[in-house]
Amino acid sequence: MKQPLLSSVILAFGLLAALPAHAEEMKLGSITFEAPDGWELQKNTEGILLTKKFPKTEDDDFAAAMIQLVGAKAGPAQLDANVAEMVSWVDGMTEEDPMTDSAGTTLNGHAIKVEYRCCGYQDDISLGQTIAGIASEDEQLLAGLIFMNTRSDHEDEAEDAFEALVRSVRFAGDDDKGLEPQSGDGGLEGVFTHLSTGLMPNAFGGLDFTSDSEIMVFDKAGLFSTELPAGTDLAAWCSENPTDCGTYKVTGGGWFGGERKIEMRSMLNDFGVVETETLPLEKSGDDLKIDEGDYFRLPEFDNGTRFDGSWTYTWASSGMTATSSGGVAVQRTVKFTPDGKFTRDGWSGGSSSSDMGGVTVSSDRPASSGTYEVAGYELTLKGDDGNTETLSIFAPDRDSTDLLVIDGGNYLKDD
Repeated sequence: MKQPLLSSVILAFGLLAALPAHAEEMKLGSITFEAPDGWELQKNTEGILLTKKFPKTEDDDFAAAMIQLVGAKAGPAQLDANVAEMVSWVDGMTEEDPMTDSAGTTLNGHAIKVEYRCCGYQDDISLGQTIAGIASEDEQLLAGLIFMNTRSDHEDEAEDAFEALVRSVRFAGDDDKGLEPQSGDGGLEGVFTHLSTGLMPNAFGGLDFTSDSEIMVFDKAGLFSTELPAGTDLAAWCSENPTDCGTYKVTGGGWFGGERKIEMRSMLNDFGVVETETLPLEKSGDDLKIDEGDYFRLPEFDNGTRFDGSWTYTWASSGMTATSSGGVAVQRTVKFTPDGKFTRDGWSGGSSSSDMGGVTVSSDRPASSGTYEVAGYELTLKGDDGNTETLSIFAPDRDSTDLLVIDGGNYLKDD
């Protein structure tokens, strides 16, 4: 691979305005990928260059991102070296340790490596860099995303586009079906919950106690999800939310099957890095034990279920360091009546203080009302303003609705 000149690429931004935006399947040699919408295309001797301008910032007149795509005739053994070479295309980046990195395989079984580094400078332009390399048996695609004077929200936008492009990469012979069960997958069915508690560091230098009802949804065909689909079926949900999902198969069990295990295959991140775990599995009546964790089957709510009372979600976080302190709190309340009506309101607030002073902010959530319907694991709210929301809902305690988990939040029934 030959090193491109970043300065010439920056100059090229001024020449791209007349080129059309692309949102279509593209090829680099025999490698196929999906180009992101709204990015300008420029083919060059190094491969393909996609660029996007952003509004200038308060401090800079130039803000943009570019994606460089380069093919190489090499196998998996050369992947690390080629990723390292692409890192060196931005001066100074090889001296920075990756802030995030991951490696594994893709859905089609190819080796993949991803690294993100920040920050470098060239000609007074601040730079950030993400490199992704994917290798088949005899061919590689190297993809580099470079940020130039971008704000965090623009970086998020560019990163989303880059992740989608990398996930879409296919070599000759690969299919484009995405995350789908294979022959022999499956073996379970239902929605299960596992109570997870612990302490987590927060942004204010303190520790928050967490108590979450983790979800596992299994279908017979071999799909699983760590989120309850709302307003759609599991296959459609997993197609739109691949990092919440995976495929699984159950092995062993019975008189001569040996120890029962579950093999779970899922995406680690939005680049499509796949991880496979094989964990012990036990069945106890309707419930499961996965890797020594208890997972209890959740019954569905009957269609037309009605509630009577008000439930409140509260979240707070606080802490202090040697020079500052702060905290934030959120409260939301929903009231259901037996005649199928609801009302909602809430508030949020935060404060921070340091040697330089302090600030306190708060806001109320406008009250809303309407009618509600419950069916299975779905809560549909039809507002008086004409808006409709479909949220997930379940009760972790089979015999009580004192705690409702609505859209992932713990709502406790008020006394």
